[in-house]
Amino acid sequence: MENHITAIIVDDETQSRFVLQTLVKQNFPEIKLLGEAANVDEAYKLIVNVKPQLVFLDIQMPRSDGFTLLKQFDKVPFEIVFVTSFDQYAIRAIKFSALGYLLKPFEIHDLAQAIQKVKESIVIKRNNQPKIINLLRSIEDSENQRISVHTADSVTMIEESSIISIMSDGNYCTIRIDHNERFITTRRLIDFEEYFDTANTTFVRISRRHIINTRKIIKYSKGDPCIIEMSNGEIFEVSRRRKTEILNKLRVG
Repeated sequence: MENHITAIIVDDETQSRFVLQTLVKQNFPEIKLLGEAANVDEAYKLIVNVKPQLVFLDIQMPRSDGFTLLKQFDKVPFEIVFVTSFDQYAIRAIKFSALGYLLKPFEIHDLAQAIQKVKESIVIKRNNQPKIINLLRSIEDSENQRISVHTADSVTMIEESSIISIMSDGNYCTIRIDHNERFITTRRLIDFEEYFDTANTTFVRISRRHIINTRKIIKYSKGDPCIIEMSNGEIFEVSRRRKTEILNKLRVG
């Protein structure tokens, strides 16, 4: 790695650019800022001219968002730290993709973590291109949200609505979907739990090892133990401490 990591800031908010620039200059001398841009058009020209190693990229900007900028490159030639203050689904998708992001207002600890991840990527020459492509596909199809599952040398995009259950088994998870298909991923169950952690999600953790899609339940018992039967024939026992949450999801008393 060179002595410095060259970077630019892309954000339509003047104050946000100033705050981030100040934090970087005061705390991370290894980051050399080459310029700023307030919109996608300015950002594209700046990237082509100065060829930064890192782009702090705001997601929400007038007319065109940060994802639009990335789509202008056949292969994204820089590391990315996404910056946002809202858009819950985009945050979930970015986090799940294992790419760096910052929430406004900026916290120095989060900035340090994001920069450390960039350093590691540069040192080991990590190829983040598949992660970026999968993220863009996921964001584009936000009406029918999908997650990416890496299997051997390929990546499969799975529609969230098709998922029946996710089971933890040691260092990996098994995802079961419609038509008796299943996929194995090295992601942990807690990663999925955090990803689906929104008020309107249909996914809920029912035990130490299982997350289910409540829309795939075909039968359940209200008593103890609480037994759930899924659309693919799987049968689960709900842990006692999760029972109330599950029944609330199903809008029953």
